[in-house]
Amino acid sequence: MYESRAYDKPAAEGFGPDPVVVLVVTGTHDVSRLVHLLNGGQPVIEQLEIGRKLAAQVARHNGGRAALKLLAQHGGPDLLQKLGES
Repeated sequence: MYESRAYDKPAAEGFGPDPVVVLVVTGTHDVSRLVHLLNGGQPVIEQLEIGRKLAAQVARHNGGRAALKLLAQHGGPDLLQKLGES
């Protein structure tokens, strides 16, 4: 089972909010697949769906949008555009 949430935490330095992502994976099967993915394995459909959900959760917050913009600026995918929020 996968559970996720995203929120902004006030930054101690006074710059902007720090994005926070919480992903909880429960169960031997799901934990083993996540560990495999994080060690360079190929994602399964369920993990791709979690990734889309997590991107949408992150995009709802100022710090999260800034993190997604940074990803795109450094050659990663433009997830805000994919979500229709750019």
